[in-house]
Amino acid sequence: TYFRFNMENRQRTGLLLEACLRVAMSMQSYRLAKTIIETVAMFKVGVNDPSSQRNLDWFNGVMRKQYGETGLPRLKLSNMKVETPGEDEIATGDVAAITLDLERLHAEPFTKVKIAMCQKQGIPPQVALQTYREGWWILVRGKKIDGNDDDNNSTQPPLEIPSNPLTKMLADADKKKFESETGENRLLTAWPMIVQNMAQKTGKVKVQFKAPAIPGKYKFYVDIKSQEFLAADQSFELEADILDGEEVKRKAIDEDKKEEDGEEEAGDEGKKDK
Repeated sequence: TYFRFNMENRQRTGLLLEACLRVAMSMQSYRLAKTIIETVAMFKVGVNDPSSQRNLDWFNGVMRKQYGETGLPRLKLSNMKVETPGEDEIATGDVAAITLDLERLHAEPFTKVKIAMCQKQGIPPQVALQTYREGWWILVRGKKIDGNDDDNNSTQPPLEIPSNPLTKMLADADKKKFESETGENRLLTAWPMIVQNMAQKTGKVKVQFKAPAIPGKYKFYVDIKSQEFLAADQSFELEADILDGEEVKRKAIDEDKKEEDGEEEAGDEGKKDK
């Protein structure tokens, strides 16, 4: 009933939510982005509160009835780490990355049920499987934890607001609210992950982001949020030292200079031998 009487509004609502999500990401607002993604899931599933235990029990019951006891949409994460690819350390200004291995525990039961439904209806399974889309968002935040950060954001770089039609519509007072957000509520990146192969069980994920501009010890918060399912979200934390990019460059230059000096000394010794 919910879906039948709301079909004409689904596209319109989807566009509005997409626009809101773009604003949240432009303003690096974790709390707003998180709320909108949860709203998308709430809208798609058809509940008024995605965190209500009653709604969660109802949703899980529907999933079990349709896909069996192992059919709850869930992710299993492993081998999570944060690094600058190809480097021994992370420095300010780097394009860092969070990598992890992911397993979709619901891949097999979903695929079995879908194929059985297609066979029953006389539809080629490959046709139905080609239209599958499963959307997730990976939200990354970082907080400085070595004692040099405070609630007043005195050490936090200013918010860089991109110039686009949506941000131009924001009032200055609203922009100041976003600028006052603490580090753990500022997005470093929001990365969309779309699963197009229903049967895909495992995969490797790599989420790139610009390393914090201020050196120090950081805790990175990673949330993997579903825009299709309830109770399927995952989160984890990683810690890393962010070095001063200028100092790392100076060290590299010094090492190169030492190598050049060593080569020159070796050349001089060779001349003396002659």
